[in-house]
Amino acid sequence: MAVAYIMEQNASITKEGERLLVKKDKTVLHTLHAFKLEQIVLFGNVFLTPAAISYILKMGIDTAFMSKNGRYRGRLQGPYSKNITLRQQQFAKMGNPGFCLTTARFIVEGKINNLRAVLLRLNRSRKDVNLDNQILQIKALSRKVKDAADLDVLRGLEGRGAVLYFEGFSKGFLSESVAFKKRTRRPPTDPVNALLSLGYTFLLNEVMGAVNMVGLDPYLGSLHALEYGRPSLPLDLMEEWRPLIVDTLVLSIFNLKVLTRDDFTISKDPEEICEEDGIDESIPSDLLPVKLTEDGMRKFITQFERKMVQKVKHHLTGQHFNYRDCIREQIRHFARYLRGEEPTYQPMPLR
Repeated sequence: MAVAYIMEQNASITKEGERLLVKKDKTVLHTLHAFKLEQIVLFGNVFLTPAAISYILKMGIDTAFMSKNGRYRGRLQGPYSKNITLRQQQFAKMGNPGFCLTTARFIVEGKINNLRAVLLRLNRSRKDVNLDNQILQIKALSRKVKDAADLDVLRGLEGRGAVLYFEGFSKGFLSESVAFKKRTRRPPTDPVNALLSLGYTFLLNEVMGAVNMVGLDPYLGSLHALEYGRPSLPLDLMEEWRPLIVDTLVLSIFNLKVLTRDDFTISKDPEEICEEDGIDESIPSDLLPVKLTEDGMRKFITQFERKMVQKVKHHLTGQHFNYRDCIREQIRHFARYLRGEEPTYQPMPLR
């Protein structure tokens, strides 16, 4: 099954028989065979005709909407999952502070262990870096997770782990032209941060789709605080995947020179700075958001898809799945954990 990314601005998607046609100015740009599609990702101004919408819903093709530059907007969703008993169990369990804290501990421990595993891999493969200090400190944090007294302490451990990790991660880039000092998100001000942010958005889309497919409520999680409009559960369940999928991908993209500085540009789009800030001509250029060019976006999408279809051994089933199917299997595992069918939630480890 395939994922189609549609980036052509002012294109439209129409239905013709059992196919979806991507058109612009009466020219057919792409032909999508519905039986091969599991997801469509639309960037910016791409239009769906009513017939196409009806057909996409009938065929159950997950459809996500992004801004032109890759900011997640929402998704076209058919009838909500009929699995009301699963959502009842989710609300009952997540309403229990003890269960919520235990669940968040599993998530944070899994993420921290994967952060450490990435640094261990870098330390082994590169003779010119010394990450022993960060590795040891992250290991010490991992031991503290089980004793975290509340969610605030746990979030503090997770945050400290991320700081230590990115200190080490920054040393993994081979090219001197790639400058990555620390993680900056709002906005990303260098190519590495821009790619990390975009990759995490794509990853959130993957996890959100899996959560909806299984029938869980995306707005009720444990580690990420409840907040109006925040998809707390997908944000929780994507934590283990950040280093496995996105961070390792970004590192390889720059080290193999798949993308270079020429694939990025500085944006003055108000949305790309901060929604409340707008454009201020006095903002230094090194504080303006960096984003991919259109050609750079296409290159990244190609690399992201290659990563998602890469097969790995799932730690619980022993079967080899691609990363996309591993994410879905983990969401099913989480649902079984909520139902009490499995005693713990076990995040996917980096091997």
